[in-house]
Amino acid sequence: MKTPTTTRRVLWALSLCIIATCMAVGGVLLFELLVVGRAVSDFRRDAAIAQADTERGEPATLEERINPPYLKRYGLDRNLYKDIRGNFSPTGADWRQWGLRTKVAATVMWLGHDPPGTWWTYVQIQCVDRFPEAHADSEPIVDVADACLGEPH
Repeated sequence: MKTPTTTRRVLWALSLCIIATCMAVGGVLLFELLVVGRAVSDFRRDAAIAQADTERGEPATLEERINPPYLKRYGLDRNLYKDIRGNFSPTGADWRQWGLRTKVAATVMWLGHDPPGTWWTYVQIQCVDRFPEAHADSEPIVDVADACLGEPH
C-alpha cells in the first residue's frame, strides 16, 4: 500500500513533467510567433521603403521594379521561381525548403495587404503546411495558399 508521502511525490513529479512539457511547447510557439511578427514588420517596412523610393523618382531598372532587391533578402527572388510562362510561381517543393521568414514574406506578398495579425499569419502558414498539395513538387503553392488565405471573420 502506498503511503501518502509516496503519492504526494508521484503527483509532484507528474506535475513537474506536465509543467516542463507545457513550457517547452509554449516556448517554441512563442519563438515562432516572435519570428512571424518580426518578419511581417520587416517585410512591410522594406516594401514601404521601396515604394517611397519609387515615388521619390529614384532611378530603378525594369528588373528592380519587377523583382525588388528586398525580396531577395527573404529568399523570394522572382527569377528563381518562374513557371514556363515566366510568372512567379513557386511550387510545393519550394515551400518545403523555405524557412519561416520566407513563408511569412510570401504570405504577406500574396495577401496583397497587411495581414490581420501575427496569430492569423501563423495559422495561415500552418494551414498551407497541412495541405497535401503543398508537398507536391509541381503544385503551384499560390493555388494552395489561396485556399487558406481568407479574411478572418
